[in-house]
Amino acid sequence: MDTQVPNFRDERRARIIETAREVFYEVGYAGASMSMISSRLGGSKATLYAYFNSKEELFAAIIRDQCMTMASFFQAHIGTDDLRQSLTMVSRQLMSVVLSDWGARTMQLIVEESRRNPMLARLFNEAIEENGRATLKALLRTAHDKGQIEAPDIDEAAVILKSLLFGDIHFKRLLNFEAPTEAQMYRHVDRAIDVFMTYYGLEAGRSGRVS
Repeated sequence: MDTQVPNFRDERRARIIETAREVFYEVGYAGASMSMISSRLGGSKATLYAYFNSKEELFAAIIRDQCMTMASFFQAHIGTDDLRQSLTMVSRQLMSVVLSDWGARTMQLIVEESRRNPMLARLFNEAIEENGRATLKALLRTAHDKGQIEAPDIDEAAVILKSLLFGDIHFKRLLNFEAPTEAQMYRHVDRAIDVFMTYYGLEAGRSGRVS
């Protein structure tokens, strides 16, 4: 019988990232230190440095992990036969993360620190471009090639879809307004996809909705 052997290095890395995220949220990027994180972990600083060489590298890992999570949502729907349904499903998943406490706090942390440390903003943008945004473009490009949408400028289409999804609902979340209910978020996503498909979609792509 096959048994799955735990990958303790991956588990340890995940615990380090989760602990570091908590520290960053509590004291900010500038206030956090490798010593503080290792103390919270309960291990030696040498163990922490065995995984990450610096606070910057650790924060980058947090950002990349979050972006890769978002990218996986889009990846699963590339080549879909029902574009509207797939865009609705993946957008609901995406916005659940973006509007969550940790999703909003990560963005707030980057905005707070970007003036003092522009590297964080560049790092975040590069991570989004390499993961989430690139995968979204692949989904839309495939849909265009299949004749499901008419979007010759994929970069523009991706920006428009992202703007429709984030909009006022994300802006208020960054201002620490209460997170919308699931029903409110779903309604927002549905309207955003309606607008996107009205502009880009062909008749074949306008049938069916996710309830």
